[in-house]
Amino acid sequence: MVQWGGEYRPTHRRLPRPFGRHGAAVLPSENGVCSVAAGGAVFNDVHMNGVDLKGRVSLPAAFRQTIEIRCGSGKVASGLEKTLRMTRHPTLPCIEVSDGLQIAETEEQMTAHAARMSEQTGELMGDILDRLEAEAFPLMKDVNFDAAGRMILPERLRTKASITGDAFFVGRGRRFRIWSPDILRATPGGESEEVIEEMEELLAKRKERG
Repeated sequence: MVQWGGEYRPTHRRLPRPFGRHGAAVLPSENGVCSVAAGGAVFNDVHMNGVDLKGRVSLPAAFRQTIEIRCGSGKVASGLEKTLRMTRHPTLPCIEVSDGLQIAETEEQMTAHAARMSEQTGELMGDILDRLEAEAFPLMKDVNFDAAGRMILPERLRTKASITGDAFFVGRGRRFRIWSPDILRATPGGESEEVIEEMEELLAKRKERG
């Protein structure tokens, strides 16, 4: 059983540039530097939580705090403050997760990209945007979490990532990943050696606690 108190790119296909490797738009700011999360509120550190047979798991408390800060920026639509958008990572066997702020920023950047492409090619902006959205959104899942961080991982994504008894959360800046520990061990280049060492330490501590 899960102890509740214990302790997302959209697509399998790559979007056209300037969208990044994980489907997120990477657009230069006025000074030519790629934008990052406003105020420095990003997902960092790693966490391990149990998953029960129904896919219920707790969002790490540190990630909940980060989401609260990020979604208080005024850019997030009402109702999305406790919504995560999950998708299968385009190249790795894990789940990739975006919060409300990243959802809003990706949509803004996608629209801006469509406008620029329309100016350059003469194609209707709506047609370009329709194509980008068709590539990005169909396989995404919206997942809500409650005040205690409880949520249910979508069965299809959970199955694709082979997540069963444990969920390993890895902060990746504006997004985070959820791995099966066994799958991460077997995935060359999935995460750094240091991250995997942290995972093994967390698993050992969980085993000690029983």
